[in-house]
Amino acid sequence: MKSTLFASIFLVAACGLFADEPAQQPPKARLVIGLEGVKQNASGLLTIKDGSLQFKAGKSEAAVPTKDIRDIFVGNETTQSGGKAGRVVKTAAIAAPFGSGKALTLLLRTNVDILTVVYHGSNGELHSAIFALPKGQAEPTRAELVAAGAHSSAPASELKERSNP
Repeated sequence: MKSTLFASIFLVAACGLFADEPAQQPPKARLVIGLEGVKQNASGLLTIKDGSLQFKAGKSEAAVPTKDIRDIFVGNETTQSGGKAGRVVKTAAIAAPFGSGKALTLLLRTNVDILTVVYHGSNGELHSAIFALPKGQAEPTRAELVAAGAHSSAPASELKERSNP
């Protein structure tokens, strides 16, 4: 009985090890500015499918065809996090004695990747959209955009090196 139970548990565990990996979730992003129909600083999902870069934040969404993307820039930045609680701590840090508040604000900093997409609109006008992504997500997103037909000033070989360290 125990050996049958052990064999069943082992079989279930082994099936879990060899099962297909779940599909990678699209990165959660924050649109800093730049997409028509979506408010600035809106948080949502950034996906590349059906030949376009798509951003959906709640009921708002926008799409940019990858063929219209002229360039893609990647960088990183340290930002203040924490939302309303972070603003309260920042306010309290200003009033903290002997500069001790500076340590509190250091705890609320986070590194993000910045993805800037320059594209042509439907009438040929030039636009740009700036996204803040979790650290390490901008390079793979740029490589995925280039693979989907977007133009980038970075050579393809450089993109492969950056996305596969």
